[in-house]
Amino acid sequence: MNFLSDSSLVPLAISMIAIFLLMRSLRRKQASSATSRMRPGSGDAGSVFRQPDPAVRRDMDALLVELQELSRKISADIDLRFAKLEAVIADADRRIAALKRLVDEADRSTTQGSSPSKLDATVPTPEDRYGIVYELADQGKSPIDIARDLGKTPGEVELILNLRKQASHAAPPSAAG
Repeated sequence: MNFLSDSSLVPLAISMIAIFLLMRSLRRKQASSATSRMRPGSGDAGSVFRQPDPAVRRDMDALLVELQELSRKISADIDLRFAKLEAVIADADRRIAALKRLVDEADRSTTQGSSPSKLDATVPTPEDRYGIVYELADQGKSPIDIARDLGKTPGEVELILNLRKQASHAAPPSAAG
C-alpha cells in the first residue's frame, strides 16, 4: 500500500511545481515592472501591473482547474494500472498453486510405484492426465476458474469433465458377445 500512496503523490507534486513556477514568473514580472517604474522616463508602463489584470487572473484559474483535472486523470490511471497488476499477480499465484499440486502428484506417483512398467510410463490413463482438473472440480471450482488456473481453455476443461461424467455413467461391457 506504500506504493499506492507514493504514486498518488506524483500528480500532486507535478501540480505544485507548476503552481510554484507560475508564481515565480508573476513575481519576476512584478519585480521587473517595479524596477521599470523607478527608471526615469518609464511613465505609465509599470502601471499595468499595479492592478491584477482580470484576464490574467481568469487564465490562471483556468490553468489551475486544468492541472487539477489532469492530476485526477493521472491518479485514476495509476489506480487502474495498480488494480490490473494485482489481478495479474493473483492469476500468477493461482497458476503457481496448480503447478505445485501437479509436482506433488508427480512425486507421489513416482514414490508409490517404484517399478512402473514401460507401458504404464508411456500411456498415462485419463485419471493421471486430468487428475488436477478432476481434483479442482471436486473442490467446487467452475470450469472457467479451472481453465484460468491451469492455462487451458474453458471448452477443454468442460470436455474433460463431460468425458469423466460419460465414463462414470457408462455401463460395464457385457460378456454376451
